[in-house]
Amino acid sequence: MVKVLYLAGWGRSGTTIIDNVLGSHPGVFTAGELWFLFERGLLGGRSCGCGQPVRACGLWRDVLRCAFGDDIPDPRQIKKWQRDTARARHAPRLLRQGHPLVGVFTRLYRAIAEVTGAELVIDSSKLPSGAAVVARQPADITPYLLQVVRDPRAVAYSWRRRKKQLDSSAPDVMLEHRPYDSAMKWVSWNGLTEWTSLAFPGRYRLQRYEDFTADPRGVVDELLRFVGVAPASSPFRDDRTVELVPNHTVSGNPGRFRSGTVEIRADETWRDELPVTARLATTALTLPLMQRYGYPGHRLDRTR
Repeated sequence: MVKVLYLAGWGRSGTTIIDNVLGSHPGVFTAGELWFLFERGLLGGRSCGCGQPVRACGLWRDVLRCAFGDDIPDPRQIKKWQRDTARARHAPRLLRQGHPLVGVFTRLYRAIAEVTGAELVIDSSKLPSGAAVVARQPADITPYLLQVVRDPRAVAYSWRRRKKQLDSSAPDVMLEHRPYDSAMKWVSWNGLTEWTSLAFPGRYRLQRYEDFTADPRGVVDELLRFVGVAPASSPFRDDRTVELVPNHTVSGNPGRFRSGTVEIRADETWRDELPVTARLATTALTLPLMQRYGYPGHRLDRTR
């Protein structure tokens, strides 16, 4: 049996640090945003979390060989499927009808577990369509869904900040999103993820980023219990200081390259620096879902 924990949610919501912390536990392997293995790793020449190009990483060579032998799927075909018929909005159709991508990821999940010996494989691809693919895995793969949400105003502020890429083959800075676009994606991706969660009976959990930063160790311990994994040791040095280990993530936020001792703290800069107009617009567009997730919509002050 292979356990797969899929992390879903709109970008800049904290999935990378949660992924890194979980993946630093023995018996847990994080693949990062596995959805982009073929497009960014094999076609684009992006770096593995270990620093080598994905194509040159020994672990990923072993995984691909174990999964596909000498008949690795054409990365261009995978990219075409993902862009034409497996975007975020296609999640409901993927749940109903299936897709060739389901078989591709079945082989990958099995191979990752076999090559790494991991009890739990994490896929932090975020997309609702990826969650739908995970939900349709065969009986020997047990899928779990973790939806990570963050205050949409904090997310909008984060998307406005220029973030340098640490992957030499990627653009110098990450793509930016205007507050309106970020707010609409926050609503649509989280709404679609919730809809997809119906395919994970008893194996779905909603995690607010703010609750994670308030009690990192407590939240992570609870998440591991949620997936039924009891690691032999913990990378936490105290309740909020963790020793991140180097990883083999194939894609994701530049934070995936971070390792060593890290103290986890909430980033509340947005309260002082997000312009009032952007804050008002984001609040108006996301208010019903904000309130559903426990975020007060009336805070327009610039202080904590």
